[in-house]
Amino acid sequence: MSLPLWLLAAVATVVATLAWQHLRRRVLDERQVAQWLDADLPWRAWLDDAQRARHLAHTRRLVRRVHFHGCAGQEVDARMAVTIGGLAALLTLRARSPMPNLHAVLVYPGPFWVPQDRPDEDGLVDDEVEVLHSGLSEDNGRVLLSWDDIRQALAGAEHNVAVHEFAHQLDALSGGEGAPAGAPAERWSQVMHDAWTAFERHPSSVIDDYALEGPAEFFAVAVEAFFQRPAVLAAEHRALHDLLARYFGLMPGRLPFA
Repeated sequence: MSLPLWLLAAVATVVATLAWQHLRRRVLDERQVAQWLDADLPWRAWLDDAQRARHLAHTRRLVRRVHFHGCAGQEVDARMAVTIGGLAALLTLRARSPMPNLHAVLVYPGPFWVPQDRPDEDGLVDDEVEVLHSGLSEDNGRVLLSWDDIRQALAGAEHNVAVHEFAHQLDALSGGEGAPAGAPAERWSQVMHDAWTAFERHPSSVIDDYALEGPAEFFAVAVEAFFQRPAVLAAEHRALHDLLARYFGLMPGRLPFA
C-alpha cells in the first residue's frame, strides 16, 4: 500500500530538517570553516586580518541561521553550505548582520525550471510557461542556485550566480531599485547613471547586456564583474569599480583565474 503524497512530503521535510540540524552542528568548528573558506574562495586573499575574522564570523552565522536545502537530487554537505555562505558574507563585511532577510537557499545540481509568474500585456499569467534559471532571488528571503554554476564561478567563469542573487537580496533591503542599503545616495545615483549611459552607448566586455533589464539587474551584474573580473571592470568602468570597492569595503587584488 502506497503512502499519500502529503505524508511522503511531510516525512521528507522532517528528514531534511533533522539532517540540516546535524549539518549545522558540524560547521561550528571555527578552524574547519576557515580552512574550507581559504581553500575554496580566492577572494579571501583580498581581506586583511580583521576582515578575514569578520568574514569567518559572518559565514558561520549565516550557516547556522539559513536553511540550505538540496533540490532535484542535489545533496548539500557542510562544505557546500560554507562555500555558499562565504560568498554571501563577502558582500556583507561592513554590515552588522549578514543578509538579515535571507532565510533559505535552495541548491539545484544545475539550471532549473521555474514557472513564469509575470503577467503578459493583457495582465494574464500563463501557469504552463516555465523559464530556465541558474539563479533566482525571491522577495521572501529565499535564493535558488545552481551548484554547477557556482563551481564554474569558483573556477574563474565570467559570471557568478551566487553573488548576483545575493546582491539582489542586499538590494531588496532598500526597495530593490539598484541602490542597496547603506549606499551613499547622491554619489551612488550619479555613478550608476553615468555607467548605465556609457554602457548604452558603447558595448562593454565586462558588463553583460542583461544589465539593461533595469537598475536592480545593472547593480547585480556589476557586482558579478567586480568579483570575477575586477581588473577589467576597473579598466573600463573605473568609477563604478571604485564605488563598489568602497561599498563592500574591499580592495580587489589579482585572482588566480583573472
